[in-house]
Amino acid sequence: MDASGLREKLNTAPVDFYVFGGEEEYLKRYYLAQLRALILTDETFAPFNHVVFDGPEVDFGALADAIKAPPMMAEYKLVEWRYADFEKMRERDRAALSELLDLKKDHPYTALVFVTTAEGFEMGTQKRPGKLVSKYGKELCIVNFAFSTENALLAWLKKHFDAEGIAVTASPLRELLLRTGTSMEVLANEVEKLAAYLHQNGREELTVEDVQTVAATTVRSDAFALSNAVYEGNRTLALDALREMKAERVDSAVALGALSRIYQELLPVAILAEEGRDAKDMEAVLKINPFRLKHMVKAVKTIGPARLAQSVSLLSEIDVASKNGGHGGYAAIELFLMQNL
Repeated sequence: MDASGLREKLNTAPVDFYVFGGEEEYLKRYYLAQLRALILTDETFAPFNHVVFDGPEVDFGALADAIKAPPMMAEYKLVEWRYADFEKMRERDRAALSELLDLKKDHPYTALVFVTTAEGFEMGTQKRPGKLVSKYGKELCIVNFAFSTENALLAWLKKHFDAEGIAVTASPLRELLLRTGTSMEVLANEVEKLAAYLHQNGREELTVEDVQTVAATTVRSDAFALSNAVYEGNRTLALDALREMKAERVDSAVALGALSRIYQELLPVAILAEEGRDAKDMEAVLKINPFRLKHMVKAVKTIGPARLAQSVSLLSEIDVASKNGGHGGYAAIELFLMQNL
């Protein structure tokens, strides 16, 4: 189930046993807040009907006791276990989990939510679900909060600016994604900051210049801009992204690592594309977000596996040289881009 499926469920039958997993932490928090609002309707007794546990290892005894205890002066209660690591559970833990799930039928007044990291519960893909999804999919309502596509993020951003009474077009929104990256948590903060800036200046329309003036860049977003430039084969944009990192005093080793990862991630995509594999197969094998994969597939058609392999080798040589007193730093990275992009 994805976020849209969860929205429908919350409107009809919110009390269930859930796993909130996937990469997008902002959406986990958002929908957990929605669930809390639906279950904990009486503020007076909410503290008694909301039980929260933390940690990668689950105390199944304590959790079972919390599920069994009836709600106080309310119809339902909510039990949360945050950051549970299902992937590292031992056999006895899995047996205890199966016993715990049997409690759902006899205690229909309790909503249970396991909130996990992406690494703590492997979702897999729609075509090839993870082992835990297949094993527990009937007993648990498993929600995969995956990274959003570019179009979904653009629509989400527009909705937030609309709520602030600010008119937007695609150009400033794309600029915001380019500068800030695709984390919804970071983007939400930037929307709030941009809205405050425009309201303070008595304006009602967002421009590209506003984004460039107000929105913060991060190492992640600079790396995002760098990867986009490589995907497009745009040397000028790549050098601009590199200069942004240099201006922000990002260590050249971090910049080199980011560039190396871009080429290392592109190489297997190029190899699979040459073998005739489609995007669905690549997504399943490489575990790459579909939004990124679409751009990567387009890029490798132009670059090709031979050039990518050569680039990976050259970047490795730069890394070795910089660690041994040879030609390195930003100068070596810029020279690489000038010669190979």
